[in-house]
Amino acid sequence: MDEGHEVIRSRANPSLKRVDRVARGKEPDAMLLEGERLVLDALGAGLEAELLLVREDQVELLARLEGPRTRAVAPSLFERLGTLSTPPGVLGIFPRPTRLDGAALEGELGRHDLVLGVAGIADPGNLGALARCAEAAGATALVVAPGGARPFTPKALRGSMGSLLRLSVYEVSDLGRTVDALAGAGFDQRVAATRGGVPIDQAAFPARVVVWMSGETGEAPPELSSCHPVTIPMAGEVESLNVTVAGALMLFAARRR
Repeated sequence: MDEGHEVIRSRANPSLKRVDRVARGKEPDAMLLEGERLVLDALGAGLEAELLLVREDQVELLARLEGPRTRAVAPSLFERLGTLSTPPGVLGIFPRPTRLDGAALEGELGRHDLVLGVAGIADPGNLGALARCAEAAGATALVVAPGGARPFTPKALRGSMGSLLRLSVYEVSDLGRTVDALAGAGFDQRVAATRGGVPIDQAAFPARVVVWMSGETGEAPPELSSCHPVTIPMAGEVESLNVTVAGALMLFAARRR
C-alpha cells in the first residue's frame, strides 16, 4: 500500500483537522459533503474533490472512489468526523461553487424562466429542502437574499439532496435592487402570504415568474411589497404550513400554469 492510501489512524492527521475547519465554516471557499449520495452528486456535477475520506471498512466504496485524493480512515476516528451524530461512510471536501452575486444574476436573467427566491429563511435544512423542491418543479435558479441561512453549509447541502449543486445559486446583497432587476427583465413575481393574498388556485403564474418564500414566521421583508401575494387556503384550525410545504405548492402551481 503506497503512502497516499495509508489508513489514517491518528487524530492529529492534517486531513482530519481540515475537515473540522471546513465543518466549522473556517474555510469559506470550501464545503463539506457528507454521505455517498452527496459526494457522488458532486462528482457527477463535475466538481473535483480536494479530499475524500472513507471509512476503512467501506471496501467497495473505497474501490469506487479510488484516487490520489482518497484516504481511508479508521472507523473509531471516522465516528468523530463531520457534523452528524451518526457519520456516513464517506465525506468529502470540495471547492465551493463559483460565487454568483446580484450582478451575475442581472447578466444571466435570459437563461431562466422559473426562479425561486428566498428571503430570511432561518433554518438551513429548510433552505436546502426548498432548493430540492425548486429543481423538482423545473426551476433553474435560486436567489438568496441577505440574512438567513446560507446555501453551501453542510445542513443546507444535505437538505437539498444535491439540488444546490445543480441550480444556479445567486447570493444577492441588495434585495430591493434584485426585485427591480427581475421586474425589468419581464419576470412576474409572486410571494407566499399566510393570509390576504389571492388563493393559490386562482392565482396567475405567467411563463416567466419568481416565487418568493420569506422566513418561517411568514413575514415578508418590505422589499417584496411590490410582489403579488398568494395564499394557500387551509381548512380547520391550521394557521400556517411549514415553509417547505408551502414552497412546494407554490412552485408546482407555477409549473402547471
